[in-house]
Amino acid sequence: MSRKITKDGRTILSGKDYTAFRQAIYVAQNSLCGYCRRTTSLTVDIECDWSFQVDHTRGRGGGRRDDTYEACSGVCGGCHRRKHNQQSAVPSELKWSRA
Repeated sequence: MSRKITKDGRTILSGKDYTAFRQAIYVAQNSLCGYCRRTTSLTVDIECDWSFQVDHTRGRGGGRRDDTYEACSGVCGGCHRRKHNQQSAVPSELKWSRA
């Protein structure tokens, strides 16, 4: 099963249905990030700042995930990591402190 409707009406997609959903968002947004408007790509590694990622505005865990166009938008990897306060996938330079 790749499409599930929960008791509270949320849609959960997986497999080919989720892939098709992701591609439809990508096409609808003309491959642009919903935040910074950077051109993104579906074919680069997910760790790249310009990779296309689906941002679930309500989150994915704890019974909040909803794979619908109203609850999701497409964003670049850089903006998605910043939203979730995650470090960039590109290693930064080592910085020494005077502690």
